[in-house]
Amino acid sequence: MTDINFNIDSWLALSPGLITQNDWINWSKKSRQWPDELVDAPVNLIKPMMRRRMSSLSKLALQTALQISQDEKIDYIVFSSRHGEMTRTVKLIQDILVGEDASPTAFSQSVHNTAAGLFTISENRAVPVTSIAAVESTLHHAFIEAAIYLKEYPLNLVLIVDFDEPLPEPYKKYESDNPYQGYAFSALLSTGNDFQLSWCKNSVQTPPPSCQSLSIIEFLLQEKNKTTIYDHRLSWSWLRS
Repeated sequence: MTDINFNIDSWLALSPGLITQNDWINWSKKSRQWPDELVDAPVNLIKPMMRRRMSSLSKLALQTALQISQDEKIDYIVFSSRHGEMTRTVKLIQDILVGEDASPTAFSQSVHNTAAGLFTISENRAVPVTSIAAVESTLHHAFIEAAIYLKEYPLNLVLIVDFDEPLPEPYKKYESDNPYQGYAFSALLSTGNDFQLSWCKNSVQTPPPSCQSLSIIEFLLQEKNKTTIYDHRLSWSWLRS
């Protein structure tokens, strides 16, 4: 078994219809059901000229990142997404298949690190940033990346931004998750022992939860001291001190 330790100084999540932490608490109490009225998440911190070209997913990612990092000196940023801009990529492919020209703007913003690039441009911050994709355990690997960095730079502050949305229609058959909406989760991590995350080979034959990131958000909302999240290969154990 391997483990890491860190502090989560603050965190927030945004999704259509889930804007405040009370919204997310109600979501958790209702077995992860989104409200009937999907009110758009705010985008007020994104510059208008920039957001009009952005996908709804990148807007969620950028808004959470900007909101949580205001007045903070961020030393390293980890963006993570299992599927990234898959919706935009599929639209580009469909346009090409019917003989239309691919939009240069859509093409330039269809890459996996779109949100990471947009954040650094928007904030004009010369901050090291990486973008991670690691199947269903993507957010867990983002925490590992952040913890490794903090091990070497214990006085620094790391921003994690995790975001995703359901796969577009041509790929839906490959997604076993329960229905969910696009979301973004941001957290500020520092050196400490408030949380311990450990992992080992999964020996339990149990279906993985619908979206590990949502399971992590649910754990942070609750008063439980520990939880275990499974995927097809590993079991991830969280302990809150």
